Amino acid sequence: MIVFTNPIDIYRVRMAYNNDVLNFYSTLPGKPKYCDLTFNNKPMRIYPAPDGTFFLNLKPYVTSYINTRNFEDTLTPNLEGLNTNSYVYNFENGSYFNTNLYFTIWMNDDAHDDNGYNLTWISGAHQLDDYNRRTTSDYFLLSPNKANSTQHYYLKYWEGYPFDVSLFMPNFTYFYLKNTTTALSVKLPTKARVSRLVFSDGRTDETLESLFPLVEGFNEIRFKKSTFDYSTDKFITLEKVPYKKGVYLKWLNNYGGYSYWLFENTYSIDRSTQQIGELDRDYFNLENSFGRTTQIGKESMDTLKITAELLNDDERRIVQGILESPKVYLFTGKPLSQNGKNNWMEVTLKTSNARIKNPKQQLTNFTFDIELPQRYTITL
Repeated sequence: MIVFTNPIDIYRVRMAYNNDVLNFYSTLPGKPKYCDLTFNNKPMRIYPAPDGTFFLNLKPYVTSYINTRNFEDTLTPNLEGLNTNSYVYNFENGSYFNTNLYFTIWMNDDAHDDNGYNLTWISGAHQLDDYNRRTTSDYFLLSPNKANSTQHYYLKYWEGYPFDVSLFMPNFTYFYLKNTTTALSVKLPTKARVSRLVFSDGRTDETLESLFPLVEGFNEIRFKKSTFDYSTDKFITLEKVPYKKGVYLKWLNNYGGYSYWLFENTYSIDRSTQQIGELDRDYFNLENSFGRTTQIGKESMDTLKITAELLNDDERRIVQGILESPKVYLFTGKPLSQNGKNNWMEVTLKTSNARIKNPKQQLTNFTFDIELPQRYTITL
């Protein structure tokens, strides 16, 4: 039989961007020649160490299969009043990966051992200090959880701006939200193992509140698999904030979902330019010349300096995720109106370091430099 040094946990939701190392060997007598594997229906072969054991890290294979959209967000929701189907969207593509892994270890005498497993990954990464085991039968948010808790989450939602939350759910037909603040509940369809629940596309007259009213301020929401309460239910503190102006960003967080934040309206914009170069044109007589060279043109780039001030621990845990995100978007649409995927512009976070916690201050301030795409200029 095939023995794994650390038994494979087939019920665990694995993170695609963490190491996923397997060490194994066969108990058959003799020395192994090699191990044939089939992963996502693709064959490969690995060879043993001198002691007859095999080593395999699945991470490079999983990341190549799961990243099907280069982290781009192409969702354009179409919210329709009381139509519950219009608020939930399939988000498995690029976020979820499930496949079979088969092993066959061949010995020198052509005897062989076989084994196989079905494994599940999401497009995220855990850290050593925040590892939480999630199972394939669990349901949870693809968002930072509150400190020292695996069941409690904090989200902040600004009226007039697009906002959604990504959910991992077993293959149930429906899921339920119960707002214990208002005593109101809603039943929503499950679209996939990973779905996105859209609260708003920017409009204020066509939002999830048509089905699930919220109060301004804090809403305590229970995320459930049925009408009954279970000890495994998740709890969301959703803070609803009235419309105000600011710089609105979203980014891919460490859990494979998108986080949103409205930064203060006290931002500044710096524009930097530089010459592309010049061409020699010193081939006219002096009286017929405009100069010895001609300029090709300039490159131009804008940088936004934005701030998020006086953040508590729950808010900080969301905003600090932008520092490690591979994909950051700036909202370019109009607040208080319908927006889609074309109302976001990919930008680059220039800030490379930030103090994420100061023991002398209970609240945290962040200042980030956001580099906008290169501007179009007139050039030769």
